[in-house]
Amino acid sequence: MYYDKATAKLHQLCEENEEFDEALKQMESQHQFVISQITHEIRNPLTLISSTVQLIESHYPEVAGSNLWEQLTDDISDLILLLEDVTTYNHSNKLTLESTNIYEMLQKLSHSFQIHTAKNDIKIQLDATEDVKSKLMTFVCDSIKLRQAFTNIIKNAVEAIHDSGELYIQIQDEVSRLDISDSNTRYISISFKNNGEPLDPSEQHNIFKPFITYKPNGTGMGLAITDQIIHAHDGFIQCLFDSTWTEFKVFLPLHY
Repeated sequence: MYYDKATAKLHQLCEENEEFDEALKQMESQHQFVISQITHEIRNPLTLISSTVQLIESHYPEVAGSNLWEQLTDDISDLILLLEDVTTYNHSNKLTLESTNIYEMLQKLSHSFQIHTAKNDIKIQLDATEDVKSKLMTFVCDSIKLRQAFTNIIKNAVEAIHDSGELYIQIQDEVSRLDISDSNTRYISISFKNNGEPLDPSEQHNIFKPFITYKPNGTGMGLAITDQIIHAHDGFIQCLFDSTWTEFKVFLPLHY
């Protein structure tokens, strides 16, 4: 199980002390501004470098046949992607709330991924009771960011399964918060469970940290962004696994 108890404690302190909450928000805002400035200053020369490389190739097409040239263009693409991920991570806690049908969102995502995974014999199953579905019809959230979080989890699961296996998505309601015994908040839990390649136990405590990746060509930002988005919705996420399956479990607070 993974959950950052320090984050939970900060959230609890913010609820109990408005001045502390305001001071923390100001610090976060300043931090986000600095990160935005840094990424902006890197992006400008990187855009010029990318344009120059394209211009060189158009004038001297023979360079495209070199392995070194291919490596250069791949490195530039990777750096552009990393900057985009850092920008997304930096703004992942800024929410635009609206009423959204979360079950329908997950249903569409499942169908979308199933189109691409059917040829590899990867089955995606979504399960929820009618009562749960009705509670999720008008769930207040940032639908764009939450869809991104779910997409990251499903994508990781599909990549772990490779050629054949199953991703089982189950939604349950009215669960209690597991790390704070005196909390009265009730949660919807969304479980993403797959029987693909299991995680190494040594990876568990770093899996949501930015820039740490165990996949070739990964940026290490996908699950970090997911974690930020879920926390921005006052929820939390756990990673559970054994030798045969891996489960990411998202908890989102119910609002009545």
